[in-house]
Amino acid sequence: MHTKKTLLFVLLILNIIPFIGIAAVPVPSDLLILTEEYAPYNYLEDNQLKGISVDIIESAFQHMDLNISRESFHTRSWAEAYETTLSRNNTLLFTTARIPERESLFAWAGPLNTDKKVLFGVAGHDTHFTSADITSYRIAAIRNDSSLQLAIDAGADPDQIIVADTPEQAVAMVENGTADVWSYGEIAGRRMINRYAENPELFTPFMEIATVDEYIAFHPATDPAFVSAVNQTIWEMRQIQPGSGVSEYAQILYRYIPVECHEADITPQMVTDLVNLTCDAISTNTPDTIIRINSGDAPYKDPDNPGLYVFVYDSTGTVVAHAADPFLVGTTSLGKTDITGKRYHDEIFSGARANGSGWVHYVYTHPARNGIYPKKAYYRLVTGSDGQEYVVVSGRYMSCAYLWQSPGGEQDRSIEIEVLPDGNMVLCGTTNTSMQKDILLLRYLPDGRRDPSFGKNGMVTWAGSAGKDDYAFGVVHDNEGRILVAGREHNGHDPDILVLRYSPDGELDMTFGEDGVFRYAGPGNGTDSARGIVVQNDGNILITGEMNSSIHKEMIAIRLTPDGVPDPEFADNGLFVLNISGEGDRYGFGIALDAEEHAVMTGGAVRKGDTNSSIVTVRLLKDGSLDESFGINGTVFYQGEACGPDYGTWVSITPDGEILVTGAVADQDGSYDIILLKYTSQGVPDAAFGDGGIVIYHGPGYDYAWGQEILNDGRIIIAGTTEVHGERYPVLLRYTPDGRPDLSFGEHGVMTFEAFGSGLLYGVHLDNGGNIFANGYITKEGREISLFVKIHGDDT
Repeated sequence: MHTKKTLLFVLLILNIIPFIGIAAVPVPSDLLILTEEYAPYNYLEDNQLKGISVDIIESAFQHMDLNISRESFHTRSWAEAYETTLSRNNTLLFTTARIPERESLFAWAGPLNTDKKVLFGVAGHDTHFTSADITSYRIAAIRNDSSLQLAIDAGADPDQIIVADTPEQAVAMVENGTADVWSYGEIAGRRMINRYAENPELFTPFMEIATVDEYIAFHPATDPAFVSAVNQTIWEMRQIQPGSGVSEYAQILYRYIPVECHEADITPQMVTDLVNLTCDAISTNTPDTIIRINSGDAPYKDPDNPGLYVFVYDSTGTVVAHAADPFLVGTTSLGKTDITGKRYHDEIFSGARANGSGWVHYVYTHPARNGIYPKKAYYRLVTGSDGQEYVVVSGRYMSCAYLWQSPGGEQDRSIEIEVLPDGNMVLCGTTNTSMQKDILLLRYLPDGRRDPSFGKNGMVTWAGSAGKDDYAFGVVHDNEGRILVAGREHNGHDPDILVLRYSPDGELDMTFGEDGVFRYAGPGNGTDSARGIVVQNDGNILITGEMNSSIHKEMIAIRLTPDGVPDPEFADNGLFVLNISGEGDRYGFGIALDAEEHAVMTGGAVRKGDTNSSIVTVRLLKDGSLDESFGINGTVFYQGEACGPDYGTWVSITPDGEILVTGAVADQDGSYDIILLKYTSQGVPDAAFGDGGIVIYHGPGYDYAWGQEILNDGRIIIAGTTEVHGERYPVLLRYTPDGRPDLSFGEHGVMTFEAFGSGLLYGVHLDNGGNIFANGYITKEGREISLFVKIHGDDT
């Protein structure tokens, strides 16, 4: 075993030089570099070869001082490139899955990435989803592709395989019924389907057959010294973290693919136990513990789960021990960031100094997987046996989110979510697949796959006849499992209120309204919108929103019968209008039902004498009249210190009948803060909650909330956006039942999602297992992409 002094000296020397450097090796003069179209790893765009593997290999050659660029790489069909690499010396091929059947056929360098292989099928085909047994399908596979062999390894008979020469042929085989499924890489397969399929939205991956590492494959007679040099350089690109604190490998990954999800197999208790055990060992015998950590000994690196390991800072913020990445030993981490720019080392170090222990979120590479993953780490300050202070850290990779982009679409935004009794989830929002926005519905299975039994492979779109922008803002289900969507439709002149009802399989319910649609146009010109929607026990439907009068916008509620027509027994022939003095606009954004099925609504309203809106909360009796026992004549107003404009965006009712309103208030800086208000059932601020019934989250910039959920234990979670380093990112906030930040959640009660890109979360709900689901969108390369977040109940 190395002594502590020798080990640290070697590791410090390794970190002095950005790259160790490879002794010059001769490059084969007839070197041939082959690849295929396999996005995002290697593909052509505007006749330029690009991709993760392309960038890694080109950069590796540069580090080796070789004058070889991507212009020297040749694109071929996979079958041709594979056969050439087998038969011609000094040929290399990427990106190549390293599977046992190929091991002796090539020399290898890498890995470059990890690839999931799946079976793609078409929703609606007779064979689709009839069996989880792979032997029941005719499988299309590309000649010499690893997915052919992997399908056999997963149990398929070779006679089931129908060989294609190109992805285009394989996609056509599935569409025309020659094959039932196509075996291929999941990420690359989606891109090929979008390119070649007549109806790409019908395809879905429904069976995972393997996860494999992808490498560079060399003809076996290629100079071993050259292969070894390439392999060593790629390893260094993965391990060495320059001044930024992020490896070159991670930077390349982040250019092409989002942060990935890794289903959690490490519990918070396992993490805290490892940190506490390490702290005890350091306080007892610091030198021996440091040596054992840097040697990767158990328990400091779990031999069965390499994602569970420990690392240690000294009092200056220098890494003195790291069980998974000894290259980092001797480096000063302060000021360095993760791939999103977050200075998580600084947060760990300052948090340990201030509080002794805590948790921090960031994104990081995985020691046993190729990708970037969200991680949550626990840290603790300890005094060693040498009298010095150390910060001990361990973490867990977390399951996280799903991204969805419509085939060929430019913009997709999900706005609300409904968790169904069977655990499936419906998201509503908008998609922009042509020149206008259409209403979008997505249904997901509990495991995050789109539900092929709903609409077209889990997707339903609806467009009004005017060919203008249409929006969905609210979604709910009734007692018969039908799905109701609230929003607005443009009639060619201005937008009208819209409610749609769908059967459980995603077909418009023609028994509702007029062929599945209810429309309402206010008396004035301008935008009329339905924002929130709920269903009463008797099947009646209540919506809130705003309509245009001849003077200004009015906050309204409409009640529909189960048939989709205004209920004449509610308010004025089904329509309630909030009548208050003042000439400003009034909006309805959120609606909820209390135990007596009284409707509680929130929004914004300008009162007489005011310039800007206040948060208004209203309670209606069952007949649609104001409940005068609530607040003052059925209404409660709140205006912040900056005098608005302030808005309530969501309302929930606690089990004891109290009312929680989430929204946003203008702040003194000309921006917004997130607000949470709690009222008693009489409409009086709850003095025991927060600061006299008020909780305000004032982040470093713009903060706005749209959604809220009450957890089973009374804690409250809020969805919205917050500003970090000048960018607005999705955020979840969690509070205790009495209105204090829940310090066990995220970082001091705040969980941000910088890893996915700028954007926001609109809706947040729970499933029966206590898992948190939230939805919204992010912006990536100028496109809005629907974001769907799952956080396990123990992942907080």
